[in-house]
Amino acid sequence: MEHFGEVTIPDFLRLMKDFLEHRIDAELYCSSYFDLAIKRKTITDKEDRILQMAFGDADDYDAEIRLKHTILEPELRRRVTNTVSELEALGHSV
Repeated sequence: MEHFGEVTIPDFLRLMKDFLEHRIDAELYCSSYFDLAIKRKTITDKEDRILQMAFGDADDYDAEIRLKHTILEPELRRRVTNTVSELEALGHSV
């Protein structure tokens, strides 16, 4: 995943696609996303906005606690699908 200590957009896309293709569950997706998000990356402002929204989506997920702001797995999957589409529209792929 890392190249000279940095993560790239394809690293995020791989993780997202692993989740969408049911290779990992929602809990592992969220914890892995948080791990990636704290690493160094060189990205544009638009990419940063998209990744920050995805961070918020992962943070909103909770399978056990139901609060006004929490989401369940189907909604998380919908949001991750949208994020993948946005990143692919910018020309990124894995």
